[in-house]
Amino acid sequence: MKSKRFKIMAILFFIGFIVALNVSYSALEGGISKGVFTLQYDSSWKSVRSEGFKLEHRKTGSIINVQSKKIEDKYVDTELKFLINDIMYSIEEQNKDYILINMNDQTNNKYDSYSYLYEKDDEQVLVSVYKKRNILVIAYYQADSDVYDIVLDSVDTILSSLEIS
Repeated sequence: MKSKRFKIMAILFFIGFIVALNVSYSALEGGISKGVFTLQYDSSWKSVRSEGFKLEHRKTGSIINVQSKKIEDKYVDTELKFLINDIMYSIEEQNKDYILINMNDQTNNKYDSYSYLYEKDDEQVLVSVYKKRNILVIAYYQADSDVYDIVLDSVDTILSSLEIS
C-alpha cells in the first residue's frame, strides 16, 4: 500500500516538475509593438523607456536596444549585403573604441540579416541588422564580458521572435 502511494506521489511530482519546467522555459511574458516591429520577451527582462525599444536584464543589467529605420525607396529592392558596409561604417564611426571580433551573415531565417560582435575593455556588444523591404531593424545587445554568454540564449530567443511588418 505504501509502495503504491509512493509511486503515485513520485509520478505526480515528476509530472508537476515537467510542467513547471516547460512553462518556465517556453513562456514569453511580455511583448512590445513599435510600429513596424514586434518582439516577445520573458520575465528575466524589463522594459525601459527610451527611443525605440529597450530591455534591461533584471539580474545582470545587460541591455537590448532595438530601433527601426525607414530607408529610401530606391533601396527597397536592394539586398542587405549591398547596404551593410555603409551601415556598419556609420556605427563604427560613432563607436571608435570598439574592436570587431566576429561577423556573421544570415543570422535570421525570416529576414536578410547580419550580426557583428564587438569588444571594448570588459564589455561585448552584438549588433544585428535585419531588412525587410524598406525597413531596417537594428538591435544592440550590450553586456559585461563575464555575463555575455550567460544571457546570450535569452537574447537569441528574443531576437528570433522579431516580426517586421
